[in-house]
Amino acid sequence: MAAADTTPQQTDVPTREVAKRVFAAELNTATYTFKTSQDERAPVYVALPTGERANRICIAGTVTDIEDVGESAEYLRARVVDPTGTFWVYAGEYQTDALKQLKKVQAPEFITIVGKPRTYKTDDGSVNVSVVPEDVGVIDLETRNAWVYETAARTLERVHSARETSPKVAALAREQYGHDGSSFAHVAAFALQDLLNVSGHDAMSGTSLDEEAFEKRLLEVESEDSAESSGGDVDDAADLENESLSPEELGKQLGDPSGVDSESD
Repeated sequence: MAAADTTPQQTDVPTREVAKRVFAAELNTATYTFKTSQDERAPVYVALPTGERANRICIAGTVTDIEDVGESAEYLRARVVDPTGTFWVYAGEYQTDALKQLKKVQAPEFITIVGKPRTYKTDDGSVNVSVVPEDVGVIDLETRNAWVYETAARTLERVHSARETSPKVAALAREQYGHDGSSFAHVAAFALQDLLNVSGHDAMSGTSLDEEAFEKRLLEVESEDSAESSGGDVDDAADLENESLSPEELGKQLGDPSGVDSESD
């Protein structure tokens, strides 16, 4: 009897990227996008200012407004606010599940979204960042607070270690944004302080949050030298291909051929 072939088989099915936790303040400045290959199926990444790449993100906050901005087809725009700023989320006919989930949300509610960041150019040439949702869920205050804490921790980790763990992207981010992202340590500290000030006592459960853990994070940030590092060369980043999308291209991806309405409230 012939032995079974145990040789690993190659597959063309792309692996799913890990969703990075990121605050609105950082995502909205992550305006540079790239691919790592010429393959048209290659994932599009944003270069986070803190030095890592992101193809999928996990965000959370309070949805304050949901509006249908579509012309010929249903096309929802949601405004989601976290302690540092605003996420703009767009869902059209190609995001069937997320669109159904978003339609069930009643503002104001805490929600979490896993999706893809997308950039688009406005008429004046500036670049804005939005989120294309894959999954939308309503959450409670405790889960929202946990997201803020975890996102602050992940932000600090990127600030402290991205130059070692992802040197090519960190160098690219420094070149594109003109800084090393260390200022986002203070964004993380602000979010933690906001969590202490506003939610030091969880009214829903009647239990106090772990203030000692928060204070430890704040002390770490305050002791960090926030001076910008000198810019390094980006020769190793030559394989990163710029892939910013125009409003028309983004609109086609989302099912709205007229593009994205870039006006903000």
